[in-house]
Amino acid sequence: MGEIANDMIDGTACSLCGCYFIKETDDTDPERLYTHGYPVVCWDCWKDLTSYDKQFHRKAEVETL
Repeated sequence: MGEIANDMIDGTACSLCGCYFIKETDDTDPERLYTHGYPVVCWDCWKDLTSYDKQFHRKAEVETL
């Protein structure tokens, strides 16, 4: 698999759109990516899911940029 696919699986990127999650820290932090440890959906994609689909996805803890 590709790097983006692996990031979607480990929760570094949204499972649906591929946007990356960023830690809410200062901009000097070299490790700015936030990893959930499991597949998640970004807040924008979460709004578009039906109530049925929300049963099978987890909402991200942090927002994307």
